[in-house]
Amino acid sequence: MLSLILALSCGMAGGLIVAVIPQTRSRLRNLVVLIFTTAGMIFTWRVALRVFAGENVAIAGRIGELPWSINPDPLGAVFGLIAATLWLFAAVYSFGYMAEKHEQRTYYAFLLISFSVTLGVAFSGNLLVLYLFYELLTFVTYPLVIHERSSEAVKAGAKYILYNLGGASVILVAIIITYGRAGSLDFAGGPILANSLQNGLDWLLLLFIIGFGVKAAIMPLHRWLPAAMAAPTPVSALLHAVAVVYAGVYGVLRVVYSVFGHELVGRLGFGTILPFVAACTIIVGVIIAAKQDVLKRRLAYQTISHLSYILLGAFTLQPWGLAGAMLHMISYSTLKTTLFFCAGIIAEQSGATKISKMGGVGWLLPKTMAVFSIAAIGMIGILPLNTFWGKYYLMKGSVAAGMWPLALVLIVSGIINAICFIPVVVNAFRGERTRINGERGSRVTLMLAPAILLVIVALLMGLFPGFVWPGVQAVVNWFF
Repeated sequence: MLSLILALSCGMAGGLIVAVIPQTRSRLRNLVVLIFTTAGMIFTWRVALRVFAGENVAIAGRIGELPWSINPDPLGAVFGLIAATLWLFAAVYSFGYMAEKHEQRTYYAFLLISFSVTLGVAFSGNLLVLYLFYELLTFVTYPLVIHERSSEAVKAGAKYILYNLGGASVILVAIIITYGRAGSLDFAGGPILANSLQNGLDWLLLLFIIGFGVKAAIMPLHRWLPAAMAAPTPVSALLHAVAVVYAGVYGVLRVVYSVFGHELVGRLGFGTILPFVAACTIIVGVIIAAKQDVLKRRLAYQTISHLSYILLGAFTLQPWGLAGAMLHMISYSTLKTTLFFCAGIIAEQSGATKISKMGGVGWLLPKTMAVFSIAAIGMIGILPLNTFWGKYYLMKGSVAAGMWPLALVLIVSGIINAICFIPVVVNAFRGERTRINGERGSRVTLMLAPAILLVIVALLMGLFPGFVWPGVQAVVNWFF
């Protein structure tokens, strides 16, 4: 229990300390951020390992007549591990990226607070706690989205708030209906609605999918996400690979497996449509991505596509499909974070934000483009990168569910992903060679080192997938 409390509180405590450190004490501020982010990661690993070992780690109480519970299970433990580990990488990257930026105190304070809130989403033990942290996540990440305070950032922030608060309102209605029908909101003990009458559950499932589908960027609920690219690059990486989008994906997984249960969803008419909704988002998202010239927008639309890989696996309602979803959830986050880190280095060191203007960047930033190229191969789904295994099990799950056309969707999306990324790499090495080294200095080193380490982790996971398999198997066994 102590590890759980410390994991949840490290980010909040660190954020409050950063908020009172003078703006000019950058070294002290960075040290505090590093200490509390590292501590949060360590305690999250301790919690996760205990959960995977079958131990019960919980805190519970009541708010009036409503019970609340923080009770991580294997699904929450996996999400928590992804968030806590990548948050440390993003913090180190931020030390370089934000070194010459304004309002660093505000940035780091909300970065740490968002860390705690994200873990709150991951470790929620019932729908009430999930909703409260899910709603709070929108508010604590909003200052990060509008950090630049430009007109573009303010407009993006308005769209971000509008979409996400709208989605949360729909979730609240769905939770009230669920509590009225089942008299419980707890995830422990099996699906909440397992013994409920089937009448009207199609509409209830639709409400939940719409509500959580906003953060999960299911089309056409995705429009806030490309606009949020106005945020600083490390924030974009966290929004698109860890915190906000995975909160939405996590919410959908909770609804399917903890609220309704895979057997009940399989009997609902709307449940049979969900895999094809995910498939459409996969194809349309990556097609739109291929048309974008701004690199961060291309990565944003490609995010929309890859999030639905995870949802597709969940919607197959098969153990292999869920295994593929969890593998892709882990793998995708490492590579997409890497790609955003590289995009930030390219923009900062060369000034190029558009792919058409990136000619010669490969000679200026050879290490950065090498890392970008390896991560791009991974996003296509080719060995030895880790995303191969997620796609493999997603295909197995699709075939096991009797929906083999979904496997073809994954193959086609891989081809279009190649169209998305290969021209970026090729264009970077066109043009006149330069003798200038754009990767010198401590600032660039702090940005480049996390990207290199992440791509090494992705390679190791691809070569030795058994390293993450126990966590994946724990999730599958929990729900099947």
